[in-house]
Amino acid sequence: MTRRRTSSRTAAATAVLAGCALLLTGCGIKRTGVIESGHAATVKVSGSGKSTVLYFVSKEGDRLVPAPFTLFDGYTIAPAALVRLLLDGPMGRAGEAGLTTALPKLPAGTGDQVTVSPYTQERGMTVHVPFPVGDLSSLARKQLVCTVGVSAVRNTLSPVALQGTDTTLPYDECDLNR
Repeated sequence: MTRRRTSSRTAAATAVLAGCALLLTGCGIKRTGVIESGHAATVKVSGSGKSTVLYFVSKEGDRLVPAPFTLFDGYTIAPAALVRLLLDGPMGRAGEAGLTTALPKLPAGTGDQVTVSPYTQERGMTVHVPFPVGDLSSLARKQLVCTVGVSAVRNTLSPVALQGTDTTLPYDECDLNR
């Protein structure tokens, strides 16, 4: 019995040592550093159909994310109302997903001062807001340009100028890769 017990202890010890050796060698997989994979895939969301698209800032704060705003079939939203929705910030699922805004809150009692000029094929549209636009961040400017430029006129990517209480910024188009 003593010999059996000794051989089973030896076998157990050998198995433990072999297991440790395998763990230490890592099965031949070489050690690497962290591999950056970038952001999640992006999806282009069209402004046509039953949805209007509002562009908010990702929860990381480094890019714009389209957030569809669904309307009833046959209804459209006026461009100025679209801008006011954007200035109110993300709500519903967009807010739950952690999206934010780089735009300032609309000063109290100034909602009627938000206007959007009629669309012309030659010039696009001008968004008038009751706050300075010269110091807006690039993301804040893109939020306004992309939301109005993509959603205000169906099936059209419109150039948009921003006019605030301080200056008028030149016409720009929605280019999320800049």
